[in-house]
Amino acid sequence: MTSAEYKSVWDAIETNPVQAANLKIRSRLMIEISAYVKYAGLTQAEAAKRLGTTQPRLNDVLKGKIEKCTVDRLVNMLAAIGCEVSMKISHAA
Repeated sequence: MTSAEYKSVWDAIETNPVQAANLKIRSRLMIEISAYVKYAGLTQAEAAKRLGTTQPRLNDVLKGKIEKCTVDRLVNMLAAIGCEVSMKISHAA
């Protein structure tokens, strides 16, 4: 496969399609949380309190430490600030 054939960076670096799908979901949730913190103009401590987490856990999100972030935890953070997280499931061809 050439690089032009990958649907995402996760497909390019992760050979296991199940793990790649999980990484895609986690990265998207992390991007949303990071955007919230940035646009709300909050300190990490303030944002962590609103997100229902600790400052070190939030720091993991903001630093892109995807291996330390679970889908559960990320969804809970977004729900704590009133975000509705939804998903779309498509069957592979």
